[in-house]
Amino acid sequence: MALARRKLIALEASELAQDPEQWARDQYQPWSNKQNPWWHWFMPMCTHPKIIGAVQSLLGPDVLIRNADIFIKPANQHQAISWHVDTFKPAKSAKKMLTAWFAISESTPDNGCMEWLPTSHRMVLPEEVKDKESLTFSPEAENRADLSERAANVIHSGQLSLHHFRTVHRSGGNFTDTPRIGLVIRFMAADCDPAVAESGKAFLAAGQMSQSAFSLAPTFPVHWNRSTFSEIGP
Repeated sequence: MALARRKLIALEASELAQDPEQWARDQYQPWSNKQNPWWHWFMPMCTHPKIIGAVQSLLGPDVLIRNADIFIKPANQHQAISWHVDTFKPAKSAKKMLTAWFAISESTPDNGCMEWLPTSHRMVLPEEVKDKESLTFSPEAENRADLSERAANVIHSGQLSLHHFRTVHRSGGNFTDTPRIGLVIRFMAADCDPAVAESGKAFLAAGQMSQSAFSLAPTFPVHWNRSTFSEIGP
């Protein structure tokens, strides 16, 4: 994981040195090109046999990737992320999707690890959480969540956590001198409803597409929470 982290830092530093303006545009997706070193960083990580095996134990043998995210919480950034869910779809409909949170660095309460409300994927969502544009709770619902039992997602670099798309979660600020870095992969069972997944395309990570209504994609989109790594060091 130390090697993967150093490679990540070096790749972004190279991109920023070459063309920082291009790197800042959302439509710039170098990891979709198999000839690009970014592809060789993301693809082996997202399709690692141990990660796929863990996902298959919950979703079955035929597994798709909808998209991935890199989340970087810079050192000494105290801003928290509010309580939210990954989908507004009913729990029964969303049971064939899960979020994998792969720790590129340590994830602890001090650096802003995720916190969950246990069994919250079965709860009735607050009224304001009713479409894909409004997945964050209102101040009133946040106050109720703050008073609920919660569990901290404390994991070491190289470890993985899996959670239901409807699990209510948040994260705190980073009060340490190093960044918290996580690779988040959104997995689906091949027979998931595209309307529930809010995507008609997917990447086949394992198994086959025989029972799938998705169009097969050669790769998957990555949302990059970009930041300058100059403060991080090697």
